[in-house]
Formats: sequence, structure tokens, C-alpha cells
Amino acid sequence: MDKAVIRTFTVMVVLFAALVANVVYIQVIRAGSLQDDPENRARILQEARMKRGRILAYDGSVIAGSRKVEGYWQRTYPKGAFAPQTVGYSSLRYGRSGIEAGMDDYLTGTAADLGIQSWLERLLDKPTRGADVRLTLVPSVQQAAQEALAGQKGAVVALDPVTGAVIACVSLPGYAPGTLTRDFGKLSKDQDAPLLDRALQGLYTPGSSFKVLTAAAALQTGAATPDSVYDDTGSYEVGGGKVTNYGDATFGRNTFTEALTYSINTTFAKVGNDLGRERLIAYMERFGFWARPPLEVPEDQVAVSARYRGGRMLEPGAPMDDLAVAWAAVGQEQVQATPLQMALVAAGVGNGGRVMTPYLVDRVITADGREVRVTKPKVWRGAFEVAPALELNDMMQKVVVEGTGTAAALADVKVAGKTGTAESGDANTAWFIAFAPADTPRVAVAVTIEGTQATGGEVAAPVAAAVLRAALAAPSLP
Repeated sequence: MDKAVIRTFTVMVVLFAALVANVVYIQVIRAGSLQDDPENRARILQEARMKRGRILAYDGSVIAGSRKVEGYWQRTYPKGAFAPQTVGYSSLRYGRSGIEAGMDDYLTGTAADLGIQSWLERLLDKPTRGADVRLTLVPSVQQAAQEALAGQKGAVVALDPVTGAVIACVSLPGYAPGTLTRDFGKLSKDQDAPLLDRALQGLYTPGSSFKVLTAAAALQTGAATPDSVYDDTGSYEVGGGKVTNYGDATFGRNTFTEALTYSINTTFAKVGNDLGRERLIAYMERFGFWARPPLEVPEDQVAVSARYRGGRMLEPGAPMDDLAVAWAAVGQEQVQATPLQMALVAAGVGNGGRVMTPYLVDRVITADGREVRVTKPKVWRGAFEVAPALELNDMMQKVVVEGTGTAAALADVKVAGKTGTAESGDANTAWFIAFAPADTPRVAVAVTIEGTQATGGEVAAPVAAAVLRAALAAPSLP
């Protein structure tokens, strides 16, 4: 055979092999990344022609639906600004966030467990029918939380301590999801960060609400009992510095129960040093610090509570001197927590020391009515044992009956709670965490209010009371 023909044939074989390899690379290896590329115009047009599944509240009412406009489907929001940061947005221009992103494969009908019908639709290039995602958010509780927090900057998380179901998730200021695409540029530059989900992503100094965790560690390890006696002189000197009480108050002789009731910093600083760094950090981990709560939203939309320095998370083993341990036990120092995490702390006490896995998705329902996914409650952390949990429950009830949290009291219902007022410059971060009914908890809540001159007992406790009241009045909870 002529050498020129052989060379030509060889070149053609090589080029054909390269073409096949390139097709395989594009259609198989890079298929996923190309599908997710926001600049993939084919994907964008394909999705615009597909009706996404609905996002429903726990009672089945529609949070996010769809309507067809000039041949393309657009999201509708019958409830308006109903947990917009948590539900998230689905924009052809700006992508997705929240549940819209975390549950996208179900909402687009592409999840593997949706069955053969979904697979056939895709194989035959027919319009795929997205599945509906029903959340655990209870409309009456969500609405009560949004109204109680209105006009303030902060967050509310309410959940069932026995199941872990999140029944309210509020972040203010918020935004109108129906005009997200039009307003995105302005919202993304707003100094108040309305796109940020403060409930799940906001990291705050927890202040005295953290004393619940310190108390749990102390009661479990024997570092203190409810009746342990301390003497407060207004300050506690340790490690070359000192811990003082809020407002420079002095309480004198006090029990550990009274220290929680009246939020005595010096006593908790002493207890923190009695525990020591290793045990304090260990119990933070037991409650979920240094771990990302496994909610059904993208990982980067749930912050990890821990110790931070300069915006960087410190490892659990990072060194701490006695003064740092003392202030950390009080909920100051470099401790940073999300409202979700502090709701889980309260819930863990109410649930006898067990922290349940938090979840937002109750179930997934296909277009033909089949339930293909139903969330089952499971334990996330075994924080401490039942006996010390019951002791702490009693101590937290006294906070509401006669201490700093009386504004959270409800008629005929026992409430267990703890205030927090983290001082930062010229303003405070006000906290209140609680659960009720204290004897048989059905709801736990955490309230965080930024940039206030008031204390947690003054502004956060009344918000918590409104949320607890709404939750206990709800006909059904997840």
C-alpha cells in the first residue's frame, strides 16, 4: 500500500479516536459540571421550559409554586416573604440557594429514587415533572416569629426537641422572593445583608445563653451541683485579667442555681476553670460545635459554630489560658454560635440530653402522589445524661419564674429558658433560648437580636414567648 495512503489513514484513525474521546469526555466525564454551569445556555433554556416541583409548608400550603409565562415557567410565591432565605431562590440568572438548591434534583425530577417514570421522561426527551418538597415549617409559627421580630435585625429558630424538625426559621431583614431577579444587585450590596440566612449562617457571640452548655458540662462531670455555693465580689481575677458581671453588679453568696437564674458571670467563670479547657471544649463538641448541622440546604449555607479568631475557625485543641476559659464559659471570648446551634442546645436539655438531627424536609411527593422520601427522626448528638438534664431543666425554669427571663413566661405553661446579652462595642447582641412545656417539651426556640441597647431579657425573651405560644397553639407539629 502506498505510504501516503497509510499516513493519511493513520491520521484519520487518530483524529477519529480523538473525536470519540472528546465526545466521551464532554458527554460523560464533564456532563455534571457542564449541567451545573450557570453559563450553559442549553441547560438554562431547558430548565425554563420545565415545571419545577412545588415547595410546600407543613400544612400543605404552597410556599413556592410555578406559572407559565410566554412558554417559560417562573416561580410564584403565594405566601410572599415566607422564610425567603431558607426556602431560597431559583433564578435562571443568579442560580439557586436554600432548599431550592439543596433539593434541586427532586424539584427538577432528576433524583434517582423518583422511579422509572422520571427516567423514561428523560430518556424520551419529554418534559420532566418535578416532585413536590414538603417542609417542616409551620405557617402559624413562622408567621408569629416573623411578626414578633419585625423591625429588628436578627433571627429566630424554633424546632421540635423530640424530632429535630425545624418549625420556624426567620432571618430579618428579608426580601421579596418574587422580585429577587430584579432586585438582586441592590440586595447583594445592602449593608444589612438581607440575602444572608442569619438563622443558619449568622455567627454571633452567644453571651450568657451559652451558660446552659457550661452548666450541662458541670452537672454531668460533677464540677458543680445545683446547690454548690459560690461567693461573688463583683469580679473574678484569673490569668492576669478578670471577669466581671453585667452592669458591674455584685451578688455575694449564691448557689449554682442562683448563678444561672440571675446570670452571674463570676460564678460561671469559676465553674469554667473548675471544668478546665479540655472538658469545656469536649462538651461544646457534644452539643454540636465544630460540626455542620446536616440540613437539606447547601453546606456553605449552614455555618459551623466554634471558636473563631479573625474570621478563621480555631481547632478544638487550640490553646486557651485560664482567663480565656473563664470568659468562654460565660459565652464571651472567641465563642461564636448560630441561632440554630443555640436552639439545639436548648432542645438537647429539654430532650433529656439528646440532641436530635435538625431537618427542614418532611417528605418528597412525586407528581403522581407517591411519597419517595419521608424523614425519620434520629439522634445527632448524645450531649449528656438524663439526670443532669432534669436538674438543668429545673434551673432553667427558675430563670423564667424569678430571674432574668420573666418576660418569656406563659400562662399555665412552664417555660425553661436562659437570657444572653453579648456586649460588642456600643451595642449588644440579645439572646433568649428556651423550651416548653418544661415537663414535656414540644418546642425549643432561640432568638437573636443584633445591635440593640437592651438585654436579652428585655427584647429577645418576649419574642421567644410569642413563638412558644404560637407553637403550642398549633393543631399539628412535625
